[in-house]
Amino acid sequence: MSLTHRDGASEVLMAARVGWASVKACWLPMVVLWFLSVATVVSYYGCPGFAAMLEPLRLWQVESGCLASFLSRFFFCGVLPGVFLVTVKSIRPKYAYWSALAQGLWGGFGGIVYDFIYRGQSWLFGDGTDGQTLLVKMLVDQFVITVVYAAPVNACVYFWFSRDFSFRRFKAEFPRPFLTRALLPNLVTNWCVWIPVVTVIYAFPQQLQLQVSGFACAFWTLTCLQISSRSHAK
Repeated sequence: MSLTHRDGASEVLMAARVGWASVKACWLPMVVLWFLSVATVVSYYGCPGFAAMLEPLRLWQVESGCLASFLSRFFFCGVLPGVFLVTVKSIRPKYAYWSALAQGLWGGFGGIVYDFIYRGQSWLFGDGTDGQTLLVKMLVDQFVITVVYAAPVNACVYFWFSRDFSFRRFKAEFPRPFLTRALLPNLVTNWCVWIPVVTVIYAFPQQLQLQVSGFACAFWTLTCLQISSRSHAK
């Protein structure tokens, strides 16, 4: 094997290790998240009282649209993770409050984007909850939208967040090559967390999908910071 091939294989292996290290660091809450996701959808379709409890969220999403999407993700990606960033010393960044605000604004923007994505998936593939429809939506979500848009953009944004919002540090420490040092770790962890969760999300009515994804997004926000803190310049 040539030196170039060995270097390439080493980069991919390191990327997998970074992604897997982030998964292991959060494995317990991740498993709890999977369990809660399944329990929520089972309760929604099996317990009329639980479905009625979520009805105000559905109506809010229908009536308020982008505003509801933004505020929901602002809370789950900014306020809720911000509580952990401020109170837990082991993960507290240098600018904890600014980090919470920035993550909230970024998450709010993502909420608007994903509201359109969920609507688009509903328009393209319908609102069925059969296995084939859920599988197709999950594959498009995770292996098209995530690979082309979500993972690359998140890798850059959270790398900047984890460098204390310093463009100088971002430029100096940005991992090169980007594919193996930033994108692949993000993808590995993303698939471990989101493939089970997003399949459950698409089982809900389209007007509820953005709202019920909130806790998963809060967990993912903290995980992205874990990945970014482990990604560094060669």
